[in-house]
Amino acid sequence: MTKDSIYQVCTTNEEVYVCVKEKASYMNCNPLRTFLHEMVEDGNRFFVIDFQHCSSMDSTFLGILVGLALQLRKHEVPGKLTLINLVGRNLETVKNLGIHKIAAVSTSYITNSKDLDNLNNQSHREEANPETIYKAHKTLLELNDKNSRIFRDVVNYLEQKIEDSA
Repeated sequence: MTKDSIYQVCTTNEEVYVCVKEKASYMNCNPLRTFLHEMVEDGNRFFVIDFQHCSSMDSTFLGILVGLALQLRKHEVPGKLTLINLVGRNLETVKNLGIHKIAAVSTSYITNSKDLDNLNNQSHREEANPETIYKAHKTLLELNDKNSRIFRDVVNYLEQKIEDSA
């Protein structure tokens, strides 16, 4: 019996649906980042992220979502990122960072009737590398002035770490 992944997905002709289970963080978001990138490359433009079972999320994960939302806006026919079942601290974090201004946010309880597949059965705890973490935080920093103040030191630190390892 295989353990469920942190991220379970379903793709249809209309949308890409992702259900986040447990904590979404730099410790496990790399497979999701890769999956989202592949889905956009394949022409998908509508993404729904379900937070009903998400206990918490960190800034690397959120930076990946912001990057997705911004990327979807750049296409000739813009796409859309919708965040559903956001409540409590997760909703507060999304609003504090200004993510609700670039993604549709629903606090209503929406039931999932989709058949979900585990995103990554082999290594669902694959950590994001320093460059992925850097890009996610840089994306958050560029979203607004408040985030710039919050994440400036983190981005500077990660830039230095990347330079030192080159």
